[in-house]
Amino acid sequence: MGKGTRAERELANMLWESGFAVMRSPASGAGRKHPQPDILISNGDRAYGIDTKSSSEDLVYISKKEVANLEEFCEKFGCEPMLGVRFDWEGWVFFKPENCETTENSYKVSRDKVGLVLEEGVGFRKQETL
Repeated sequence: MGKGTRAERELANMLWESGFAVMRSPASGAGRKHPQPDILISNGDRAYGIDTKSSSEDLVYISKKEVANLEEFCEKFGCEPMLGVRFDWEGWVFFKPENCETTENSYKVSRDKVGLVLEEGVGFRKQETL
């Protein structure tokens, strides 16, 4: 099992514990004919499609095509797009694509950017501080 698969499973368990129903998409992204997120969640009030990344680096780049595919799926499915990044030694942080910096070809998420965190029984909330 690869690092990304382990991270996705860890996140799925955290999401269940936070009150969300969770579906993981095996071989999401490049291995699929149609775009779909790595994880699809709902708590009855809000639904999200989440593309996940795991990194030991301080910056994560997600291609604009990958984010466009996520947004296309979420629009058709009726859920909100979210990027989930697990930075080694710090845990998960979540970003709506429109809150990310962009480069010519990518969305950029840095380890020191304030995003959303998961709170058990509450769901997503803004990070207090870094």
